Amino acid sequence: MGGPSRGLDVAVVGAGLAGASCARVLARAGHRPVVFDKGRGPGGRLSVRRAETPLGPARIDHGAQYVTARGRSFEAHLRAAAREGLAALWQARLVSIDRGGNAVDLKGEYRWVGVPGMSAIVEAALGVLDVRSGRRILRLAGGPGAWHLDFEEGGREGPFHRVALTLPPEQLVDLLARSEGDFPEMILEARAAELAPCWAVMGVVEAPFDPGFDAARLLGGGVRWIARMNSRPGRAGPEAFVLHASPDWSRAHLEETPDPVERALWEEMYIRFGLPRPVWRKAHRWRYALSERAPGSPFALDETGTVGCAGDWRLGPRAEFAWDSGEALGEALGRE
Repeated sequence: MGGPSRGLDVAVVGAGLAGASCARVLARAGHRPVVFDKGRGPGGRLSVRRAETPLGPARIDHGAQYVTARGRSFEAHLRAAAREGLAALWQARLVSIDRGGNAVDLKGEYRWVGVPGMSAIVEAALGVLDVRSGRRILRLAGGPGAWHLDFEEGGREGPFHRVALTLPPEQLVDLLARSEGDFPEMILEARAAELAPCWAVMGVVEAPFDPGFDAARLLGGGVRWIARMNSRPGRAGPEAFVLHASPDWSRAHLEETPDPVERALWEEMYIRFGLPRPVWRKAHRWRYALSERAPGSPFALDETGTVGCAGDWRLGPRAEFAWDSGEALGEALGRE
């Protein structure tokens, strides 16, 4: 295995915010990260649904709705992305509304969104790095200094000196249990972590509709969040909304088919705010949406120091925690 002067080959599994920040740190240190992701493109929970609707194409942020920055590193990244036209501040009319209809303005932190969609924040971090989409990892094979990745669709990549795993804990446990090597501590921590699910419903309505706010956190009922996509910087196209169900409602209906979920949540917003019937509608189930019980450390390594895991699930339910976790893992794996 080579020294720092020639760098390390590192496989980063997951092209969300944690994987992107991990790969970025490694590349800046002179290493050679390759990012693998099962999706069609980077983003993770900062994903964008591109839809063809009867009113034309629409882009809908159906995962994380915005990000905030409290630390220097993530703020610097967001400001750099804004200079590239890939992020902007969302000057939203954001309110909290209780079951009785009483609304309170929500002030506070700067809220950032990606332009033209949330995934642009991740894409800005990845830049020109080697990202390979549509690659679902089945297992790790080999050993320290010579890890290989086997894929569900067939084929193998490697060898890699290091491996960074930025997966939700349940998927991490499944992968490590199938892999060669010993990962008892990582598996125990991942099994102890708890993430809440979230049903998201996206819809396009026939004409512009202003409910009196750009986004609202709702108390009571099945819907916890409603947002008007066209209020976001750089958004165009037909009037689109996204609804997020509460964790409790999502748990109770986790195995429902999409159609009754779509109808129930949209009907609730029609009753409460008069949200028009959609001309196009789609549901997406996020099984691993919000961290509810976290290990509390930014990353973990196996006993050889060559395989590690990161993600917001290790620190808490904020997008910035994914960034911080990935950075910390990248720094750890990049050391000799």
